[in-house]
Amino acid sequence: MPELPDVETMRRYLERTSLRRRVAEVERVDGYVTRGTRARELHEALRGARLASTARIGKNLLVRLADGAARPWLALHFGMTGRLLRLEAGEVPPAETRLLLRFAGAGGGALALVDRRRLGRVALADSPGGFADSRRLGPDALDPALTEEAFLRLLERRRGRVKAALMDQSLVAGIGNVYSDEILFQARIAPLERLARMSAPRRRRLYRALREVLRAAVEAEGDPARMPEGWLLRRRREGEPCPGRCAGTVERVKLGGRSAYWCPRCQKAG
Repeated sequence: MPELPDVETMRRYLERTSLRRRVAEVERVDGYVTRGTRARELHEALRGARLASTARIGKNLLVRLADGAARPWLALHFGMTGRLLRLEAGEVPPAETRLLLRFAGAGGGALALVDRRRLGRVALADSPGGFADSRRLGPDALDPALTEEAFLRLLERRRGRVKAALMDQSLVAGIGNVYSDEILFQARIAPLERLARMSAPRRRRLYRALREVLRAAVEAEGDPARMPEGWLLRRRREGEPCPGRCAGTVERVKLGGRSAYWCPRCQKAG
């Protein structure tokens, strides 16, 4: 599932390829992906609108629609397999396109939301803040306002296992199964460690690892091949040698129906 670094990469891709383009026509509105938003609303909001700017909240990409849209933000969640694809004039959209925006003016072309498994969502919003509130999202994991002290205050409200807390979008938005494993590996914290037993120094170490991992992953555009050699993500499979220096082995453990990958030698409970 696309997580914060992947969605940030798509946000930058949209800005690079499609920003300031005007939508001439809206095609291929998949009613399942747009459930909760009527096709007529999408057509009225998007047709004639200009893609003016972007924002990201966790795993959600928002696009501001300039020039009179009643609900001026288009919100995209990419589910498991969603991605954006810029098409040149005359280029045929993939069969798995769930929303297609045809552009007006010189060059034409289009922007497609491609989603093989149809688990993404398309919606309209009045503002990024209002969208976050309606989805009960916590602060974005890379929001400058999420300081170390603010993060520690959020953790004080939670109980349970640390990996589950990292993946809770109402606590901090943007971290999923893959990057929670990497953050915990870099912080040398076991995924099943209970927050109630975690010391303040370990919580601070968790925050620093969170910021460092996500920033590095954004710079690598979410591409594992471009990430550091010592990252778990490059060997995130049971039985693989630990990418650290402990000579341990990567193991898998179940947590709330999800698999967590970790190195028991490196990642010890406090």
